Amino acid sequence: MQCSGIVVDWNKTSRLATIVTCSAAVCFDGALVHPNPKLLVHLPNRSTAEGQLLFFNAHYRIALLEALVDFPLEPANFGSSPKFGQKVFTLARDKKSSFFARSGTVLLQDPPFFLKYKYWLSLSSAIELCGTGGPAIDERGDVAGMTFGRLPNPDVLSISILQTCIDMWRRFSRVARPFLDMDLIAFETLDITHQEEIESEHGITDGFIVDLVCDDSTAGRLGISRGDVIVSYNGLRDFTLHTFEEYLLNLGWGFLESTDPSWTINLELEIYDPVRGTIRGVTFPLGFSDICEDVLVLP
Repeated sequence: MQCSGIVVDWNKTSRLATIVTCSAAVCFDGALVHPNPKLLVHLPNRSTAEGQLLFFNAHYRIALLEALVDFPLEPANFGSSPKFGQKVFTLARDKKSSFFARSGTVLLQDPPFFLKYKYWLSLSSAIELCGTGGPAIDERGDVAGMTFGRLPNPDVLSISILQTCIDMWRRFSRVARPFLDMDLIAFETLDITHQEEIESEHGITDGFIVDLVCDDSTAGRLGISRGDVIVSYNGLRDFTLHTFEEYLLNLGWGFLESTDPSWTINLELEIYDPVRGTIRGVTFPLGFSDICEDVLVLP
């Protein structure tokens, strides 16, 4: 798949550029399409360079590669994660090195139900066909996220998640992905009628609503059920799903530093039970997965 990319850095001595893009450039259904994929990088001066895949992560849909580039490339400035209602510009470059830009707004909505993971943000307008893997920049020109084409609303991976994944790989050659085994819905993304019903009946004005608990999961064993509401986690009350994912991902540094593959960290949850009308504390041992997705160069 043809994708755009984001320049992470360019080494003046080695002349190697590090570029992050969408894993769809080298993967299908979470696996490499070839054990040693050939990548052709189209550069702004209309030249091309051969890319070498370093790492991919199918969960976050990112791939990191490097290419020998004979002229300076300016690395992107990584900014802060996008906020609901924020205006961003999506950038793309096609195989002719033509440059494209579109504007859009980050939508106040959860990703659609068919997306397995819910920490994606959505954009109000379509991106170019070649735009998947390209940057969404804010009005200062800083990268706020990576875009992924989908109709009717493209997805955005926040820059904080993207940067943490790159930093983890550079330090440990692994990414510690948290797993809750629950699907959550942010209260603020519900329609106003549903919000009012919950507030009047239960006095709940914010939180994460548990939409699904996986079978034979830690959450299920702790008595967490569909319809419960997480009203705080480790004393925090920031209830946007992408910032929650960023928080959990950063807890994974401890897992990477540990030599114990079963390492967990306790997440202190306050959970409202709508059946009993009570709030209880739950100590949730959060686990991580670091399935290796480094790339071995084959002859």
